[in-house]
Amino acid sequence: MEETATGGLVKGFRMIWAIVKLNLLFIAFTFAGGVVFGVGPAFYTISSLIETYGLAYEEQTFRRGWHMWKTGFWRANKQFYLFFAVAGFLMYNLYLATQIQGLIWLVISFVLIVVIGLCGLLYFMSVTFDACYEISFGNNLKLSFICLFLRMGTFLKLIFGLIGIAVITWTMKGLFLFGTFSLMMLWVHGALRPERQLIERDLTDA
Repeated sequence: MEETATGGLVKGFRMIWAIVKLNLLFIAFTFAGGVVFGVGPAFYTISSLIETYGLAYEEQTFRRGWHMWKTGFWRANKQFYLFFAVAGFLMYNLYLATQIQGLIWLVISFVLIVVIGLCGLLYFMSVTFDACYEISFGNNLKLSFICLFLRMGTFLKLIFGLIGIAVITWTMKGLFLFGTFSLMMLWVHGALRPERQLIERDLTDA
């Protein structure tokens, strides 16, 4: 019993350190791109590290991450700023909607908030698929959109998981440095596992 407890404790510490290390790598690679050109590649890098090495922190080296960061730099920035531009446009329209009077303001605002949230989900899904498959940019977007509505259980898991991480981060600001971004990508990877199994099964049958 004691050996089992000790093994579980060691496994827990290894998992926590892997999460912290991934998050620190995210921050390092974000600053490597001057923040403006670093966020997208940083998300792509930690997503690729998760896909390739899981939570094996010994394998999550800066050198390997740097290679992934450089390889996916332009593609990841294109991906990030496409969603950023769409979300920014929607947020601007949300701001304009606040100047409308009456019930229609509430309806329009609700719709815009939902669509902004869906854009965020689509971005995280596209980053995950980008790390998992060699797929064109357009096909990645199509696959992400299809999988977003493929299973309601996955859809709800993604929403409530990411919201939960955001709420916990809001109450524990230190997570921005030690866990928020890596936890988000880990959650998306885990939530999309059933969809990936379905995709890979279809590819095998084909």
